[in-house]
Amino acid sequence: MASHLLVLIVFSTLVSVVFAMLLREDRKARVRFALMTFGAFVLSAVVVGWLMYPFPS
Repeated sequence: MASHLLVLIVFSTLVSVVFAMLLREDRKARVRFALMTFGAFVLSAVVVGWLMYPFPS
């Protein structure tokens, strides 16, 4: 069974690449945008998970 972190990284990578292809024109801007959105996805998910940790399930 895959870990949640691995699934998060795969999902973030795929969505970031698709968003970059759709929203940016040149290669340099696409790469920068993909890296920024990837970082935003992963960082926000980790922060939200950390904030939810103290609450009972």
